[in-house]
Amino acid sequence: MATNTSRRGRAGPSQRESAADTTLASYAMRGRECAYGNVRMIARALGSLYDEVLRPVDLRAGQLALLWAIVATEPVEMARLGAATLTDQTTLSRTVANLRRAGLVSVRRGADARTRAVSLTARGRARFAAAMPYWEDAQRRVAGLLSVRDVRMLARGVHRAARSDLPPAR
Repeated sequence: MATNTSRRGRAGPSQRESAADTTLASYAMRGRECAYGNVRMIARALGSLYDEVLRPVDLRAGQLALLWAIVATEPVEMARLGAATLTDQTTLSRTVANLRRAGLVSVRRGADARTRAVSLTARGRARFAAAMPYWEDAQRRVAGLLSVRDVRMLARGVHRAARSDLPPAR
């Protein structure tokens, strides 16, 4: 007589599969409740909208957002820029490098040799200014889909909470 239990009393393969199947069945339809999944879907949809609208000025939504953070705080050290935008160091370095190659930002030594400070170039300022009418169009389109005010309030709350969990800047 075959059993699904080993000598030590552990569940055999079919009992483990059965438990996994039960868990899968109970959660399969709940994916629509997932805050993360829904926020990611909204972000992809809105990112695509902004990317399409910004195409004439050869900027992507993420690039414009980073240029905006730079122009608001420049010159800004990379660590501070990353903390302000909640962007990990790898992604931030890659995006800044792309903007630098495009001639939109300059990167110089910061307050000490270990830091780098980012500023917009004249070309970056011109591209940012040229993007604003397109951004305004994207904002109008988004406002037809959801409350930009509510999104802004939600983002501020999440940003504050996320920053409170981060170690203090040096």
